[in-house]
Amino acid sequence: MIDVATQMKRTALVAFMAVASGCSSPPERSADSTKPTEPLADSHFHISNYAFQGTTLRNLVDNYMSTGITRSVVMPLPLQQRWDSFEGYQANSGGDAFGPNYYIGPKSDLYYYAFADAMYAKEYLELPREYQERLDLMITGFNPMDRYAVQHLKRAILTYPGAFVGIGEFTIHKEVVSKKIAGEPISHTAAGDIPSDVHSADETMSLTSESLSSLLQEAGEIGLVATLHNDVYDSDVTHTGEVKALHPERNYESELKSLCSTAPKTVTIWAHTGLGRFVKPTKDHLAIVGRVLDSCNNWLVDISWDIVQETILHPGSAMPSTEEWTAFLDKYQDRILWGSDTVIFGRNKFEVLPGAGMTVAPGKLMAAQDYKSVSKILDPVFATLSPQAAAKIKYENYVRVFNGARLKVRAWEQLHRDANVWDIKTPKTPDLRPQ
Repeated sequence: MIDVATQMKRTALVAFMAVASGCSSPPERSADSTKPTEPLADSHFHISNYAFQGTTLRNLVDNYMSTGITRSVVMPLPLQQRWDSFEGYQANSGGDAFGPNYYIGPKSDLYYYAFADAMYAKEYLELPREYQERLDLMITGFNPMDRYAVQHLKRAILTYPGAFVGIGEFTIHKEVVSKKIAGEPISHTAAGDIPSDVHSADETMSLTSESLSSLLQEAGEIGLVATLHNDVYDSDVTHTGEVKALHPERNYESELKSLCSTAPKTVTIWAHTGLGRFVKPTKDHLAIVGRVLDSCNNWLVDISWDIVQETILHPGSAMPSTEEWTAFLDKYQDRILWGSDTVIFGRNKFEVLPGAGMTVAPGKLMAAQDYKSVSKILDPVFATLSPQAAAKIKYENYVRVFNGARLKVRAWEQLHRDANVWDIKTPKTPDLRPQ
């Protein structure tokens, strides 16, 4: 997710390089410009943060996508960071009170917030057609560990026909986040054996759950694209962001393969190739990702998040080289999507000052120019690929995936247009055997 200070440095560097090379920058597009001439689609964009501060769809198209984005998903973050006044993680500024709106920092838990689905669906259906054609809405307000999540998907689609094409980004194993999600730990509720991917007593998420398999199977039947966040390996990171331990030896390759085998028809995007803020690529990372893609014919990966993109450009000594990444992108050029992983509204930054107590620098809406700079980070890598491969990753794969979803979901809506949203049948127990 985007660090504004880093983006300012990048913007200055790009300007310097343009002057040094004797090239002038092309004129900026106005906010009401039509589609950019060089297509770029953002497969991973969060229009609101962990406190559901964000912006409107119209503003997104007019003032952000005019900077060079042709198409974009719309993914409100699914989780609300609870503001627990007893914790004291709060401060006043300018006469207003501010609480946490990001998951790192406060102890209090995260919970699923379903109303965002309705907020954006309503606005989307009121937009002119030319705006709608550039946006692809995702359902996010569901708990993938809840067998009733499937019914939420169907209610959302049937209540707002014509709006949604996918689900997610939803999280299973993610550094910090998955251990903060509200709910009873699996170790407390499991009637049988503890799943193989549950490594601590406070885990509430598992790739092996019936609810997750049911969710992906139903998404495939409806035609919805699924965007899944699951770290490639286990980590132990505190709520303050302190790394206690990283466990690359405990990777989730086998569980991911098993999951996709239970829903092989579902088009699934594995976010960030399984990387994160603390979960960095190991030397064999690309081999692991390649084996998952080879086993899961309808899975893709996205190369979103500036933190992840920096490891591609400037890898550490024990990470895959940029050349290895380039070879991977070329080999799997039909299975990779570019994305920004932008969260459009910044986080409140808290600090304890002697004599002043807790202070805050309030977050704000990202500047359009900062969003634009994110799309340029991987340009040096794309320049080493063939034009055909670069075009697929930057735009064509997105169009193929999401245009296909639009057709399938609209057909499902028509077939079920008379269904009663107040009496949706309970999902049958999924067959977890490979299909």
